[in-house]
Amino acid sequence: MALWQSELRVSWRAQWLSLLLHGVVAAVVLLLPWPLNYLPVWLLLLSLVVLDCVRSQRRINARHGVIKLLENQRVRWQERDWQIQGKPWVIRSGILLRLRDVATARRHYLWIAADSLDQEEWRELRQVLANNDMQTPS
Repeated sequence: MALWQSELRVSWRAQWLSLLLHGVVAAVVLLLPWPLNYLPVWLLLLSLVVLDCVRSQRRINARHGVIKLLENQRVRWQERDWQIQGKPWVIRSGILLRLRDVATARRHYLWIAADSLDQEEWRELRQVLANNDMQTPS
C-alpha cells in the first residue's frame, strides 16, 4: 500500500540553477587572463565545464515519472524498488533521499525539488515524511 504517490515533473528551478552555476564557472574561465601558452588548458577547462553542464541537464531531465512512498521506508520509482537509507534531508526547496536499490544494492541520491510537484502533493509528501519514522530499519 502506498503512503503517498505522485507524478514527478522536471524541475525548472533545478535546470536554471544548473545553467546559472555552469555559466558563472564558464565566464570565470573565459575572463581570467590566460597566458598564450596555456591555451590548451583553457580549452580543456572550458570543454569540461560545457560537458558537465550537458551531463547535469540530462540528469535533471531523467528525474521524472511516477514515484510512490511505500511502507517500511521503501520507494517505488522508475520501475524499481528502493530502500530509503537514513533520514531524508528536508528543506523548503526540496527533499534529498538517499536510496539503495533493493535488487542490486546500488546507491542513488534522489533530489525531489518542490517545483517538480503540485503544492498539495508537496505538502502531503512533507507531512508523510514528518509523521513516519524514516530511520533505517534494524
